Amino acid sequence: MNIITFIRLASNKIISRAQWYDRYWGGVIKFWRANQFNLDCINLGSNSGLYGFDYTQVEGVQGANWALGPQSLIHDFNILKNYFSYLKKGGTVFIPICPFSCLVSEYSKESNLKYYTILHPATIIDFEESERIRALSIMHSPFKAMPLYCIKLSIKDAIHKVISSKNKCFDFAADANRMLTNWQKQFGITDLNTSLSPLHAEEQISRANTLHEMILFCRERELRPVVVLLPMHSALMQQFSDSFRQHYIYDFIQKANIGNTPFINGFEEKQYSDEDFSSSYLLNKHGAMKFTRQLCERFVDRAVN
Repeated sequence: MNIITFIRLASNKIISRAQWYDRYWGGVIKFWRANQFNLDCINLGSNSGLYGFDYTQVEGVQGANWALGPQSLIHDFNILKNYFSYLKKGGTVFIPICPFSCLVSEYSKESNLKYYTILHPATIIDFEESERIRALSIMHSPFKAMPLYCIKLSIKDAIHKVISSKNKCFDFAADANRMLTNWQKQFGITDLNTSLSPLHAEEQISRANTLHEMILFCRERELRPVVVLLPMHSALMQQFSDSFRQHYIYDFIQKANIGNTPFINGFEEKQYSDEDFSSSYLLNKHGAMKFTRQLCERFVDRAVN
């Protein structure tokens, strides 16, 4: 082995363990190493699911967090189709939704790149062979595929660790306003309190059909689906009026015809405080373990020793 090959291999090994590299892939690296079958439960979801579930301290439960961020319900469904066999018979599938899951989200090629490393080509939206080749190239040899980017992000992460302040006071109200502004811009919504536009109403029907199909998919395979709207900080929850909740959440659930599938309504979760959140929208590790433990106690059959 020559020195150049050694440096490249060593660099790839270091990069593969870096936090920025996991963020680059949106958390998909966990699927590259997935080898645990007979799971009691899993969760799907976007960022709220990614940061909202933590099974590490739930005794007697073998669970896996399959959420990726950002991600739509259709992507959730495709992951479930590819990996459902990792669950035991009767296993629980937590299906997180967010305040705007009923609408169609457009994702860039960069955001979709991760799916080429874990999904069958037939289940990848807008599949392109050139993107598959690019994804696998970065996956197997990140430093060779994008050396300048690797150096830049490694330095940026190192600097961030030095200057970050753990004691910095977080402004949940300001963050809630920022989240709402970004959502309204993303989906082209001017007034959150009015009925859905004709376009959004069509999207809601389409997404409701997707959720309904996911539930049927689970039942046909003797899995137990649970629809979950995760808790949010009070600063954000109070921004969502009764009108918004009806039009964007409850109408969506009704159109999905979930039947007797349990629905956990995060708007009704009142036992969470500042210490449970990393932002107005996302739970922190403490909050995630607390929330996951409560869900598992209600919906997961624990192993008997």
